[in-house]
Amino acid sequence: MASINVIPILIYALCSSSLGFAIDTNYLFNSARFPEAPGVPTLSNGNLGFTVFSDSVYLTGVYNGRGSQSHRARVPNYANIQLETCSHPETNPPFCSYQLDIRFGRFRTVYDDPNGQLRLTHTVYPHRNFNHVIVNHVRIQRLNGRGTLFAYVRRTTGSPSADITFDPAQQVEIRDQIFTFQCGLTNEIEDTVLQTESTTVCVYYSEIPTTLVLSEDRTAEEFSFYTVFARSRRAAENELNLITLSTAAVIDRVQETHMNDLWSQYGITVNGNSELDRAIKASAFQLFSNVPSLFNLNSFQTFGVSPSGVGRNDFQGHVMWDFDMWIFPVILLTDPIVAREMLTYRTRIIRRAVQSNAASNNIGGWQYPWASAFTGREVTSTPGAAELQHHITADIAFAIRLYLYATDNLSWMVTDGCELAFNTARFWMRRAVYNSATDKYDIPTVTGPDTMNPNVLNNVFTNVMAAHNLFLGEYAGCVCESFINLKNEDLNEMIRTARGLRLLHESNGDFNPQFEGYVVGRQIAQADAVLLAYPLDLEMEQSTKRNNLNIYGPVTSASSSAMTWSMHTIGWLELDELTLAADNLRRSYQPYLRSPFNVWNQGPVEFPGAPNYVSGAASFLHTMINGYGGIRLRDGEMVIRPRLPPGTTRLSIPTINFNRFRFSLEVQQDGSFTIRQQAIPTMPTIQIIIDGVSHEPCGINTACAFHGINSATLKLVGANANCQLKPTELNIRLADQNHAVVTSVSPIIFATILIASVLNKFI
Repeated sequence: MASINVIPILIYALCSSSLGFAIDTNYLFNSARFPEAPGVPTLSNGNLGFTVFSDSVYLTGVYNGRGSQSHRARVPNYANIQLETCSHPETNPPFCSYQLDIRFGRFRTVYDDPNGQLRLTHTVYPHRNFNHVIVNHVRIQRLNGRGTLFAYVRRTTGSPSADITFDPAQQVEIRDQIFTFQCGLTNEIEDTVLQTESTTVCVYYSEIPTTLVLSEDRTAEEFSFYTVFARSRRAAENELNLITLSTAAVIDRVQETHMNDLWSQYGITVNGNSELDRAIKASAFQLFSNVPSLFNLNSFQTFGVSPSGVGRNDFQGHVMWDFDMWIFPVILLTDPIVAREMLTYRTRIIRRAVQSNAASNNIGGWQYPWASAFTGREVTSTPGAAELQHHITADIAFAIRLYLYATDNLSWMVTDGCELAFNTARFWMRRAVYNSATDKYDIPTVTGPDTMNPNVLNNVFTNVMAAHNLFLGEYAGCVCESFINLKNEDLNEMIRTARGLRLLHESNGDFNPQFEGYVVGRQIAQADAVLLAYPLDLEMEQSTKRNNLNIYGPVTSASSSAMTWSMHTIGWLELDELTLAADNLRRSYQPYLRSPFNVWNQGPVEFPGAPNYVSGAASFLHTMINGYGGIRLRDGEMVIRPRLPPGTTRLSIPTINFNRFRFSLEVQQDGSFTIRQQAIPTMPTIQIIIDGVSHEPCGINTACAFHGINSATLKLVGANANCQLKPTELNIRLADQNHAVVTSVSPIIFATILIASVLNKFI
């Protein structure tokens, strides 16, 4: 086994962490009763996760099942240790209370003896640094009891896994401690071509005594148990070597240090509105709990985030458009290094699959699946999703666009981004169909985010996203021309197709129909047209934005997910309609948070859906960052137009990143704002313009502050002048574009017509 130097980690934890911090009570969620299933918290660390007191643990990227049966592989939860007096919490046993401490990332159960003899405290959490480990502590505290006191505990692992066949249990000694371990393989691979072998899972645990003893000469005693869930014996025993080298107090301090670091990045705060502040904190916790920590001792391959996160099997653990559109943008602004690492799931891990997905449909380029798991092949079991919800391909390219805006990382574009951007654009070249009657391109047989209206022509969201993708593809062809090796006429054809895509607009009413043939008043699942303003950031008239909100808001289904009302909030803020924005803000979170622990749900109380809905938490954070924070990422700049959320006296966003410029944003009660540049060892390449006045950023490892009243723009200096990402525009007849009038159908146009006619027979 490789030797590991743990001393620097432990010294760092001791030096950077106090023995305990004075915690803001808005991080604590307390209850005298254990909630029903939708309100039970899920705890995760970006690698593994579990729902409190459940018999299942899940690991990111570990799936079992063929094709659409692929789902997160259930691992029996050998870390499910409970106080006997508080076991079966769903029955609400007496004298037991519960606390979710999101500052530290732990769940506590407290038993107060009715006779006042003792108090038992059980703590469980997944460790952020030792991210294959679940920690359990049981503390016996003497109150009035005399003599020897006892506490009874139990481990409930549930039934054997139907997904993993484990070998017989064995034992191993690590630093004079005996651990039982079992290793096994997932039972069924996802795809016989793309996956060559099953996934290994190993579980290490110590046997726990059923009775814990507090001797008569002691006032308190704490017992600690560590359970490891890993993908190999080596990874598991590496972590146990570190854990057994240290003490429980130091292991807790390491956790505290890592959680403090995460809160210093994601900890958005408002003053003056405690209910809103608690909602924001709960949302941030449920988001970053599913974000991996980099540079850990046992690294693992990062995957995308499923809508319900790592610790549940809702959505079968599949990665969908939610990751690229709602989850990724928050991570990108907060920690672009982690964001880049998470993009490798799209750019590298499932690359072979997306090439074959398109080929199997006789379409060129790369086609991303509606739902992906281990290999990237289509694994959705939702009828029509694979055949119709093709916007997922452009959504992923949009994440690449945002990453490029935020970092200007052209070297990454060369190694990772260009191929994705260009090949997804090729997909839309073949998916768009030339319409000689309009001299424009249609995209037929699609379903947009509005799933209540499937299989439509020219879904407005899909068409705009496809245009974004095509413009990005042309840019990638320029940046990476040395190995993409395209002729200028090929790239010009890509731009002509993008500009020729239909953008539906009804002049009588000045709004964007959701799709061809939409009749005002028809019910929708969510307003695709509202998304054109944000997050798609399409240039459009303010009056059109207003009419889209007014037309689609009243006909949106009551069962719509939280993302709908978050985007409506941002839409009304863009129009300076603060009262309407405040109404939609409340609508975006209050019906979706389940008490007492503020657990996000996919649906409102009347229409419940999947618990621990990370997508809803992320979209709600958009309202704080991009709505009230007023942040927009654009080509070569970040625009900031902040204001206070309703009922608050201060808004603080602790970490925002733009092209090596890291800063915090604070909005004061009088509406003024402060941008505080953080000291980092890189020189920002930006210009800061605040209320029309230009400023230079501070130097390397220097912090300073800039104050403003209305708005700020951070402009990138020294951008690549050889290649320009052209602004997205649509709905231009081919005859009106800057090329000769088309008198005959080009080979590419002919191919799109032919392929579309074939698709129409099968879709």
